[in-house]
Amino acid sequence: MKSGVKKEQAEDVVQDIFVKMLEMPVAIPGEKIRAFMYRSAIRRYIDKYRRDKRYMEILQQEFFHSQPLSPFECDQYDFLLEEVEKLSPEDRLLLDLFYVQGFSILEIAELLAYSLSKVKVKLHRSRQKLKKSLKQKGYEHGNI
Repeated sequence: MKSGVKKEQAEDVVQDIFVKMLEMPVAIPGEKIRAFMYRSAIRRYIDKYRRDKRYMEILQQEFFHSQPLSPFECDQYDFLLEEVEKLSPEDRLLLDLFYVQGFSILEIAELLAYSLSKVKVKLHRSRQKLKKSLKQKGYEHGNI
């Protein structure tokens, strides 16, 4: 703890060293126990520090990057978001569940307590409404 280690981490290291000593098949002579404990504790802390540092690097790399979670979360799709927001809440929900959340038609039917055919028809109609509103704004076949 004099080296700046948090109390909880120091306690964990000390506990690990005592467990290690209890599990050792060979007894250490009395005059060498203290040196063994210090050396082992330092090594154990360094290993733990390196592991925690590597773990944080992996977390940063995999989860905390600035890339949007969905391909639709960029400025390029603002016009699409505006048109989707003009649809009814049910149409928005269906489109969100299917395209953004990635649910299958069967999963949406179970989630909303609809029949499969009802989900397919409502999803098709929602797409047609969106397509019609986008055509009126001048967006057709991928041109922005």
